[in-house]
Amino acid sequence: MKQFQLDNQRHATMEALYERSGRTCGTYTGLWQKYAADIAANFRDTDYQELYDAVCLAMGDTKSVLIEKHAQQAIQVCRQYLLGKWL
Repeated sequence: MKQFQLDNQRHATMEALYERSGRTCGTYTGLWQKYAADIAANFRDTDYQELYDAVCLAMGDTKSVLIEKHAQQAIQVCRQYLLGKWL
């Protein structure tokens, strides 16, 4: 991704976070840190089976052995992206 694309993506993310935060003060101070702490807590506290069931359901046919395997792989990829260097 080119630098300007990355900058645009970061800006859009911060705008979305600001909007969702309910802030009206015009300041973004601490917003990213609050988001990072919340996402870390959500990730830590997520029940694997609940996440797995939701991913299988989102993929469609929950009776397929392939869907189950693909769900496990999808969760692993998400973990790799979310945890990065912490794995």
